[in-house]
Amino acid sequence: MKYFKFTLSLFTLLLLFNCTSSPDIDNEIPELNLPPSIGVISTVEITDVTISSALSGGVISSDGGSPITAKGIVWGTNPNPTIALTTKTSEGSGTDGFTSQLAELESNKTYYVRAYATNINGTAYGNQVSFKTLIDPNDLPVVTTAAATVITTSTVKTGGTVTNSGVSPVTTKGIVWSLAPEPTLDVNAGFTSNGFGLGNFVSEIANLSPNTTYYVRAYATNSYGTAYGSDESFTTEALLYSPGTGVTDIDGTTYTSVILNGKEWATKNLNVSKYRNGDVIPQVQDATQWANLTTGAWCYYSYQTSNGTVYGKLYNWYAVNDARGLAPTGWHVSSNADWNSLIEFLGGTELAGGLMKEIGTTHWQNPNAGAVNTSGFTALPGGNCLANGSFGSIGTIGYWWSADSYNPTSAWCAGLYHNTKSITRTPTDKKQGFSIRIVKN
Repeated sequence: MKYFKFTLSLFTLLLLFNCTSSPDIDNEIPELNLPPSIGVISTVEITDVTISSALSGGVISSDGGSPITAKGIVWGTNPNPTIALTTKTSEGSGTDGFTSQLAELESNKTYYVRAYATNINGTAYGNQVSFKTLIDPNDLPVVTTAAATVITTSTVKTGGTVTNSGVSPVTTKGIVWSLAPEPTLDVNAGFTSNGFGLGNFVSEIANLSPNTTYYVRAYATNSYGTAYGSDESFTTEALLYSPGTGVTDIDGTTYTSVILNGKEWATKNLNVSKYRNGDVIPQVQDATQWANLTTGAWCYYSYQTSNGTVYGKLYNWYAVNDARGLAPTGWHVSSNADWNSLIEFLGGTELAGGLMKEIGTTHWQNPNAGAVNTSGFTALPGGNCLANGSFGSIGTIGYWWSADSYNPTSAWCAGLYHNTKSITRTPTDKKQGFSIRIVKN
């Protein structure tokens, strides 16, 4: 029994000895497997951009625990440039901030830039910035701006000339305008496109505001950019009228009106088929019948209804003089006094026609000389029916009866013409068919 106890005690001592003398593997602190640390750098914003250079730089906020051995900026035409693939500067070592110049750049091109800093562990890159070099003027077209002409209350004619295409063909040209000086294709009130290539071009600007100053420049674009001509200005014509209340005739046709020098004029030709009392005014559709009339009648130009839609009816003077009255109640067919007052207000016979004619060549034939319509009268060239029942002058002349007789066979009329801005007043055969404008009493 004593032998057994001794053996057990020896075994226990050996076990304790082994436990205290062996390495404690579970209590060891393992080594950390951390990646190498690179620096921290930010890219300075681009400044001093030219057609071939720019400035940037970097600010190093940490060296990553190892000395910075190289630093600078790197750039290219593709995003995220690196020192292995693109152009770079070398600005020495250390953590001081630095400025670098990008040189030998191409004009009118976008570049991407990053600052970099290198230590023994690798290269860190800053945030990416981008910029576009300026356009080299020698690469662009050469274009001049034409002076503004034919200025009205709402339109103007201008244009330009492209004399040199620059380093690549001109792909588009035109004019650009604005209420502020030096309009561009990016900042404007409107622009036109007038084809491509070299040479002259003409543009008409429409929908302008009356009595307003605008600035206009010609432009020409090639693959390198857009060039502009000189900045020209013009002021649209002021309106000479105020809106009237208008009137409706016995057929239900409504006429807008304008007030000129205290008189309210309808702005389109009379197109009524009945006298004021409701009696029908005879329509004539035959030349022989027209030639033999000595009583009131009307016809459409060339006896075509479609002409009446635009120009109204043509009446002989007998209809004008009929006691039953052509004009609605409170209105009358324009008299000599009305015409003379209007012409004097609009500057006299040499100028008034241009201020009365509808603008453009939709109805008037070229050149529609001096047509600005600042009066709002909007005269149309409805032509006339001759005393023999034939027709002439649509598109070139407009005639309007006066309510005043000249002699037993003639009465006064007014005439406007496509090739002059003047107005005429003359007596003519009462059998002719002319347009009529009405005036408020």
